[in-house]
Amino acid sequence: MQAEILSSDGLPALQKTPPRHLDPIASQEYKRIINSIGDLPMRNLDRSELENYCTWYSVYKNTSIKMKQALANGDEDEYYSYIGILNKATAAIKGLASDLGLNVNSRMGMNMPKNEEKKSSLADIFG
Repeated sequence: MQAEILSSDGLPALQKTPPRHLDPIASQEYKRIINSIGDLPMRNLDRSELENYCTWYSVYKNTSIKMKQALANGDEDEYYSYIGILNKATAAIKGLASDLGLNVNSRMGMNMPKNEEKKSSLADIFG
């Protein structure tokens, strides 16, 4: 697999434990990803991007919780005030997930064999 080849690059492996500065939700997401990445070519160079992803995931989760609380309290204005934050977090998560190979399309791109042009002779073309 292309991802396996890319991961045998001699670069330091990604830290297995979440950094201390991440909040509990971001730390849990970091652990989930580390346990799920398998042979993806993620390296320590990708750590800051992964930390960003986990932080934005935490923002998304916390904002969702606050939105539910606002609705439960009947405060529609507060509920709608969180829409912009949720939208920004969603966009950041999608972009970072793609960069890190955490979604189907980006993983397929990593694992797609490169098409080498087949050189054909006149005999191949005309028989």
